[in-house]
Amino acid sequence: MQPAVRQWPYRQYIDDGCPSILLYSPGGYFAEILLFGAQVISWENERQEELLFLSGEAVCRLQHPVRGGIPICFPTYYDNYDVEENGFARTRMWRTEDLMDDAAFPAPPRDHAFVDFILDNMPDNFPNWPNHRFELRLRVILGPTGDLTMISRVKNVNTDGNPFTFKFAYHTYFPVSDIMATQVEGLETVDYVDYLDDHERFTEGPNPITFENEVDQVYLNTPDAITVRDRERRRTYTIHKDANLPEIVVWNPWEIEARRMSDLGDEEYREMVCVEAAAVESEITLNPDQEWTGTQRLSVEQF
Repeated sequence: MQPAVRQWPYRQYIDDGCPSILLYSPGGYFAEILLFGAQVISWENERQEELLFLSGEAVCRLQHPVRGGIPICFPTYYDNYDVEENGFARTRMWRTEDLMDDAAFPAPPRDHAFVDFILDNMPDNFPNWPNHRFELRLRVILGPTGDLTMISRVKNVNTDGNPFTFKFAYHTYFPVSDIMATQVEGLETVDYVDYLDDHERFTEGPNPITFENEVDQVYLNTPDAITVRDRERRRTYTIHKDANLPEIVVWNPWEIEARRMSDLGDEEYREMVCVEAAAVESEITLNPDQEWTGTQRLSVEQF
């Protein structure tokens, strides 16, 4: 999809019941970000091929995150399907803001389309995090060659002198032609915590990760670049992340858990895998006025 005007890069606001920001770049690349959750729900290449998984059962309604795209998990993250226990950032309305004059956070080059969001309020009844004051900012950047960059900044603005501790993850859903023809590369011989085995700690073997059943694992002290390889589609996705996101979560619900999810088709587990840049085993603590930044950049190639 292309805008009617040809002022590149291009940003557009739409509201079809679930307001969003559309980003376009001169090469034909495209991204859509909901204000609900500041969630990227679409990322297309120059051939208008979708590069993120979005369930056919996904819905956009308050208090329920959209199944697919890139939900943001903050300030909590747990290994079950309770909506609140994966944080409230996914289920809040964010605002856009203009940071063009922010010297500490300069705008990207002119050939990059981008948008800035802010969340600075939390639910009154969120039980798993005390009533802290915070600012969570997100910049989404669509580059001239299609790379998708997300930069999140968390600041403690408590006035009572109290620190706070949080977890964070970019819960990225990648589309694949067949989960059994998919592998994750770059985590060989890395230690991981298995959330399906009482959080026991193991070491990955010498080969890329492949899939034959449910997986929910957090890899520790991971390399800065991790690749998802779709052998049938001959496509690779690469997650480039900074040191503030030391972990990678690998998740697929498989058949039984997929059938328990109302917003995921029974067979859709075959068409997706979540590989997430995260800080969930290594919690972050900020004192008042301190700030944390976590960045991931996604790129895609055919082979």
